[in-house]
Amino acid sequence: MRRESWSSVDVKLFRLDYSKVMEELRRYAQRCVERGARAVILIGSLARGDYTAFSDADVVIVHDSPPPRMLDRVAEFIDPSASIDIEPRVYALSELIEMAREGRKLVEEIVAYGKVLAGDETVIEVIKKELDRRRVDAQPF
Repeated sequence: MRRESWSSVDVKLFRLDYSKVMEELRRYAQRCVERGARAVILIGSLARGDYTAFSDADVVIVHDSPPPRMLDRVAEFIDPSASIDIEPRVYALSELIEMAREGRKLVEEIVAYGKVLAGDETVIEVIKKELDRRRVDAQPF
């Protein structure tokens, strides 16, 4: 009598090579800076450390003079050759400062978990100061 085995199913485990991905993202960020970005900041699961094998790379690109339309901003920084999906969000520093004044979640994530991949490392501190100022101003007396 033949016995059936449930162990004939192959289980595939997927793993993200974090150091390889970070190396690739740093090269991507350096190319962005060479094209005029002021800083490239990693946010999201890769910055927080709770990524999976299927995570994408969320990056905030700080640019001194981005085009007015969001679609035009992103088009310049798309990289279809990357081994991981890169989701760029492009803002002027002045826009991020205004977002900090409004207490926007994106800015809070930049301050809490953001990692500068290339460019001006003081950008996060500038944003943090505005966010802290907002928190102080919002304190009841």
